[in-house]
Amino acid sequence: MKNYNAELQARLERFLEEENLSQAKAAPVLGISQAVLSQYRRSAYDKGDIGEVERKLAEFFWIKDEQAENIRKAEPYKLAPGYVPTSISEGVYKTIRYCQLEKGIVVIDGDAGIGKTKAAAKFLQDNPTTTVYIKASPCTSTLRSLMRMIARALKIPENQRTEELSFAIQEKLRATDKIIIIDEAQNIKFTALEEVSRWTDEDMFTGRPGIGIVLIGNVEVYNKMLGKQEAIFAQQFNRTRLHSRYHTTDVTRSDVAQLFPVLQEKGMEKELNYLYSISHSKWGVRGMVNVFNNAVNNEDISLEGLQKMAATMGIRFI
Repeated sequence: MKNYNAELQARLERFLEEENLSQAKAAPVLGISQAVLSQYRRSAYDKGDIGEVERKLAEFFWIKDEQAENIRKAEPYKLAPGYVPTSISEGVYKTIRYCQLEKGIVVIDGDAGIGKTKAAAKFLQDNPTTTVYIKASPCTSTLRSLMRMIARALKIPENQRTEELSFAIQEKLRATDKIIIIDEAQNIKFTALEEVSRWTDEDMFTGRPGIGIVLIGNVEVYNKMLGKQEAIFAQQFNRTRLHSRYHTTDVTRSDVAQLFPVLQEKGMEKELNYLYSISHSKWGVRGMVNVFNNAVNNEDISLEGLQKMAATMGIRFI
C-alpha cells in the first residue's frame, strides 16, 4: 500500500470546504482530473503516481500561501477600495452617460493607464442592463468578429450571415437606452467602425433613434474616426457627438491622494509627490499603482523604497 501525505490531504479538504467547491469544479483549478482527485481524496489512487499528484497540490497551495502573505503585507497599506472617482475617471464616466442619453458616437482617447477603462467598468457595474461592454483586440479587429462579440453580449445567435447579424443587433438595440462601449477601439479596423457607426443613425422611416456608441482607446481611435477629412471619413465625423482626450499630465495631486489614503493619513508628502511624478510620466496611474504595490510587497513604502522599486521596474526618469 502506498503512502499518502495526510497533511496535504487535510489541506485539500479544508480548501474545498472554505472555497465551497465541488469536486468537479475543483479538479480543473487544481490541474487534476476529477477521477484522480476522487481517488486521491479516498486514498485509493494506489495504481497511479501519487507523487505527481502531491507535487501539483503542493505547488498549488504554495502559490496560495504566497498570495495570502502578500495580502497580509498589503493590509496596512491598502489602496482606496473599489472605484476611485479621480478627475479623469469621473470625466470619462460622465462622457459615457452623455452618450447614453444623447446617442451618437463619442470618442474617448488618450494615454494608457490613466483610468479610462476603470471608468467604463464602473459604468457597466452601475448600469448592467443597459450597457454592452466589449474589449477589442487584434484578433477581434474585423467586422465579423466585432459583431459576434456584441451579439454574444446581447444573447443573439452569432452564426448568421454578416448583414443579417448586423440587422439583428440593430433591431435588438433600436429604441432602447442601451449603450455599446468598445474599449481598446484602436484595434478595430476602419471598415468595422464604419459599419457600427451607422447604428447610431435615426431610422428614416420610423423616426426611431439610433443608439449610443463609445469608442475608448489611444489616439489612433481619433485618427481613424476623425483624423482625415476625405469623403470616406465624412460620415463618421458627422455622427460623432463628442471627443474627449486625456493625458497623464491631467492627473491631479488630489487624484493621487485619493488613491493612496494611507500615505495621506501618515503625512508622507515626499512619497505622494514621487508617485504623482510617476503618474505624469508615460507610465501613468497604472505604473504609479504598480510601483506602490510592489514596494508594499517588498515591505518598504518609504521614498527610498519607492525609488528602488521604480528603478527595478525600469522607471528611471526621476
